[in-house]
Amino acid sequence: MVFDFDTVVRRGHANLKRMFTDPAVLARGNVSFDGAEPDYPTAPVIGEAVRRLADNGLYGFTVADDAYLQAVCWWQRHSRGVTVQPEWIVPTLGTIHALASLIRLRCPRLEDAILVMPPVYNRFAQAAERLERPVVQCPLIPDAGRYAMDEARLDALLAAGNVRIVVLCHPHNPIGQVWSADALARVAAVTRRHGATLFCDEIFADNCYGGRVCPSLLAMPEAWENLVVSTSMGKAFGLTGLNHANLLIPDPALREAFADRRTRDHYGSMDPLAYECVLAGYSQEGLDWVRASNRVCETNIALVRAAFGRCFPRATVYGGEGAYVLWIDLRPYFADEASMLDFLYHRAYFHVDGGSAYGAPGFVRMCVASPTRCVEQALRDLEHAWKENTSCC
Repeated sequence: MVFDFDTVVRRGHANLKRMFTDPAVLARGNVSFDGAEPDYPTAPVIGEAVRRLADNGLYGFTVADDAYLQAVCWWQRHSRGVTVQPEWIVPTLGTIHALASLIRLRCPRLEDAILVMPPVYNRFAQAAERLERPVVQCPLIPDAGRYAMDEARLDALLAAGNVRIVVLCHPHNPIGQVWSADALARVAAVTRRHGATLFCDEIFADNCYGGRVCPSLLAMPEAWENLVVSTSMGKAFGLTGLNHANLLIPDPALREAFADRRTRDHYGSMDPLAYECVLAGYSQEGLDWVRASNRVCETNIALVRAAFGRCFPRATVYGGEGAYVLWIDLRPYFADEASMLDFLYHRAYFHVDGGSAYGAPGFVRMCVASPTRCVEQALRDLEHAWKENTSCC
């Protein structure tokens, strides 16, 4: 089937990505590479499901029945090669909402902390801070164009005794990296040894490149104790505004405790739109679309690497393994983040996330899930502006 990855979706004034885009970029007509959601329409099978729901006119209370659970299991098996049992599946109102529930469950004392590995998606820490729980940082280590987890420091921080939850982002947002199965197993082992819970955000796990398949802790029975994995259609299908995720929890005791905590957090019933999207998207047609989308992103990644190599040869472009974001170190070229973003937004009409949001000023995160022609246009503007600025190209 041929899919449409050339149309640019219309973003209304209430769309968060549009609201964050600099007016100069909007006036130029360039898409924004801020925010991790695609600029092209979602899979046709999703649109058809939404229309069927609307045509029927019923939006009533909805639960995860056997058809729903089997769809999630099918998807994990065919997209990831992972066998998931239906009873592991706990629907929630989204990954961060679920993390907040887990914090309430596993961090009952004010001194109980969660651990994050920056640079990383900032809403993990935000979930803890809003619940007045401390956040312990175990920074990643740059290593020859990739990052490595600081396993020795992680062990030491967990030995201190107050870290109750370790948050792992896989594939990583913002650095666009896939962790190896060995690295995952080592982190799970040290977390388990210290009695902490490992919360693994896998919402980008369907978006991998270069023939990769994102390995999963769910394929490692030795890691199942105190493991919570969050999966979602949000990134793969551009459904980020649909507050829904599925937690996969193999450990029966932890699963029961979390489900009880979720209920006391007033989960209620499932959004009927989420139910229909899962049944429709988690199918062969949905998988075909996601794989086609990944090929578009892989093409765009190559274009970005080539353009930055021409203009900013001393910049390091991280990522391109998983997730449709690239993490780019522009510190060799700008004195500070303010001057960098001023150039990018107002002279190059090139809108990206500033790295300070992830604890790394001078870096940028770029979402590449856009029509290729839009990426090419924006890169032409960037190269032209930089040529005028320094004659480096």
